[in-house]
Amino acid sequence: MIRRSRLSLALLTGALACSSGGGAAAPAATPAPTAPPADVPPVRVAIAAPPSFDGVATGNGWVEGSATATAGARYFREVSGTRGQVFELKSDATGDEKDLACGKDWRTSTARSAVVVTPDAGRGTVGFSLSATGSARRGYWRTKATLSCTTINRTDAQAAAMARGQAWITLGGAPDDRDQLVVETTGADANEWALSVADTAGQKIAPTQVGSTLVAAVPGGGRYSVAASVTARAATAGSRDSVEQRARASVKVSSFRNALAAATGRAPLASLEAPYHVMVSAAELADPMQAALAGYQPCAAKPGCAGKVSDLSVRSVAVRPAGGGATVVLVVASTKRAPVSVRLVGVAEVRADDSFHLADLRLASGQPEVARKKDLTAAVARFAERSSTVGLALAPRIGAAEAERRSKFPVRVGDLCSEAPPGAGSFLGTVPTADSTAFTAHFGLTPGPLQSCSRPR
Repeated sequence: MIRRSRLSLALLTGALACSSGGGAAAPAATPAPTAPPADVPPVRVAIAAPPSFDGVATGNGWVEGSATATAGARYFREVSGTRGQVFELKSDATGDEKDLACGKDWRTSTARSAVVVTPDAGRGTVGFSLSATGSARRGYWRTKATLSCTTINRTDAQAAAMARGQAWITLGGAPDDRDQLVVETTGADANEWALSVADTAGQKIAPTQVGSTLVAAVPGGGRYSVAASVTARAATAGSRDSVEQRARASVKVSSFRNALAAATGRAPLASLEAPYHVMVSAAELADPMQAALAGYQPCAAKPGCAGKVSDLSVRSVAVRPAGGGATVVLVVASTKRAPVSVRLVGVAEVRADDSFHLADLRLASGQPEVARKKDLTAAVARFAERSSTVGLALAPRIGAAEAERRSKFPVRVGDLCSEAPPGAGSFLGTVPTADSTAFTAHFGLTPGPLQSCSRPR
């Protein structure tokens, strides 16, 4: 039985093999769909996300002083505040001259210190004001000499206070979305004053001073801090019986990226360029390309392209945006060759004369029916070369879009302004529209450096 089963299986296999070699033809395999070209130019325009600015300030400080001749009467206190809340710290010391005095001729020495840090957060800004006060008054008392209280003794007093504010800033955006923190400062010119800018890892960022304002360039989105402190010191010495020192300052931090977005109505690009764009219909480029190729037979004159393409010409042209460029479909035919659709890919570019072109047009991948025929590929290369010379004038459109963007300048950030640059904007690349029937050509206008405003706005 086992031998009989094996024989039956062998006979059935042979019968199937014979039927496939002759008689009725086996069903043909379904052809795989043509894959889109793998060498479409990539999109090189990074559309920036809207920037964001979130900030909160914290206050802290310390006070110290002494106002007595008795050891151990010195005080020192350091306290931290709560984020977003007003921070206050006060302390004072008084001397013991009354207890040491002979008679009623005496004066108490005093030392007083006070610190106030007031956080402030507005729309797109964060900051704080600082106040530190130290006051000291000398005391004295008389001691008994022989019969009366005639010997005078003096007590020096000293006080110090430090107010420190810190603004914590979170900038939204990608890690490479460059920005500039604009730090406006007032006061504290003649007092002890310190200011620093740092990233989330504590690395210091050296700011550049423009007038009384500091500008700190930061590499991208993330968390940063701006800290500042003032210190007031007062001490009696020599003939100075009473001394007071007050230190005041204020700090306000803004984002240039945020100010640029608010002024222009568009999110700046990663490199802080102000973007603008123009639309180009694919049909606008296909029509002049069709006209340039009409009647063109690149292989007619000897030595030609060899093979059967001497009278090969283009019957129709279709342009479709793709990636950072386009695909161009040419239908080519001749008396010796049936019509063939050929796909080209190329990079979209805008040249110095504001003309729109498809450059570097070449045979797209995935077309073996064309690539295997040398005469056909030689002819297609010449069609592609001629197509690359076709340009579409965009000067009116580009000029209008750039003028509208320039009208938003100067952009003001605190006491500083950024003017529009004198040169033309730069072409950044193209992106297909949602329906893929048009190109969006993107440009960027690099803002001028932040400097003192030339006129009020």
